[in-house]
Amino acid sequence: MSFSLAGGLAVLALIDSTSIGTLVLPIWLMLQRGRLLAGRIGAFLLVVALFYWAMGLLLLAGAVTFSDQITTFLATDAGTWLRLLAGVALFAISWKIPGKKAAVARQEARNRGEDIPRGRLDRWREQAMTEQGSTKSVVALAALAVLAASAEIPTMLPYLAGIGLLSAADLGGVAQAGVLFGYCLVMVAPAAVLLVVRLAAGTRLDGALRRFGDFLEREAGETIGWLIGIGGAILALRAGGEIFGS
Repeated sequence: MSFSLAGGLAVLALIDSTSIGTLVLPIWLMLQRGRLLAGRIGAFLLVVALFYWAMGLLLLAGAVTFSDQITTFLATDAGTWLRLLAGVALFAISWKIPGKKAAVARQEARNRGEDIPRGRLDRWREQAMTEQGSTKSVVALAALAVLAASAEIPTMLPYLAGIGLLSAADLGGVAQAGVLFGYCLVMVAPAAVLLVVRLAAGTRLDGALRRFGDFLEREAGETIGWLIGIGGAILALRAGGEIFGS
């Protein structure tokens, strides 16, 4: 594997490491009241990494096996219309992603001491981070990890770019799977490092973690929305130029 490929994948993985599922939710789990259950958070990160790896293997297999057919289809009139519709849909979706204003409003309400309605994630966190080693807690933790990773599928632009780089690389199937697994480990590495630091520092780090988590929550939605919107607009404009400009 070339240095340029490794470097490009590492950069993309580090970008992916700042997402909701790979960083914001692990920080949120670290701030659960009571004794810090580091093993549970480590298991959460492992499930997220394995989910992304399995999904990446499926995408990689499709990219390698059907790349010529997909490229040929996308060049047809039907494929061009499909790209146009996909671009418009992505642009529309980008406006539905909660942005900075919504996150700031929630944070200001918390600062004023107002009660924020508990959602499904709050209830799952409480179940997943209870000290009893019940099957229900383990299932809740795994479900939370899978939900977090699944919810980010529409925003996986860096991950998809990494899959594209791997599919074009001169590597065998086993090597590609190994590199992809390493990519997924890098994705969860920053959260794992924070967990080790939190274990060493104790509750003294909670204030900084909470501010960092609030910052990521404020910026993540708006940044993801912009990325999806720009990507959708480019896709739609290119397809529209091919359809109406010919």
